[in-house]
Amino acid sequence: MMSDGQQNKLVSEPPIAAPDEYAQLVQADQRFRAALAQAIAKGGERVEAMQATVEVKRRTKPSR
Repeated sequence: MMSDGQQNKLVSEPPIAAPDEYAQLVQADQRFRAALAQAIAKGGERVEAMQATVEVKRRTKPSR
């Protein structure tokens, strides 16, 4: 039977991948990170556009 420390070590360490699998995982991770960065950038642009639209509406709103 394994001690708790040995079990935790086994759970926390990733499985060893074959070199080809590792290269594929690295490439997939790089693609994911690039896509995530683009999504974050687009999200920021959308927030800026929305804020600009709200500001324009505030400035052009007729007084009652």
